[in-house]
Amino acid sequence: MEFVVEENSRRSERHSTVGLMSNISDGKSTYIGIVEDISTGGLRVSKVPASFDDTVDRCYSVVNGPRHDFTIALQPRWVCITNNGMYKMIGFQIETPPANWTEFVDELDNTLDPFRSLVTNQPLEM
Repeated sequence: MEFVVEENSRRSERHSTVGLMSNISDGKSTYIGIVEDISTGGLRVSKVPASFDDTVDRCYSVVNGPRHDFTIALQPRWVCITNNGMYKMIGFQIETPPANWTEFVDELDNTLDPFRSLVTNQPLEM
């Protein structure tokens, strides 16, 4: 599956992310990717190894958030081959966004600092 990526084709506002990782499974194997941006209805993941099967109808991901993790079912919508065929960047639609995911994304809409919800207020342990 390879599609032309249309800029700003999402219905929901996108938010660029810093430091979010995703463990994503195509049903055969689990891979690690970098979450580049999110919305209430989808996300874009880069650095997904080329062996990830993007032709599946549904895959599952655990997005590691700053305060808790989000388990979501995804449908691949577009794929872009990167790094000379070593990786893929994939746009996913979230089948049924969990309430905690929607709340997390809504926090980004309700703050002047777009990275506020991507950091924790808990002190670092030494």
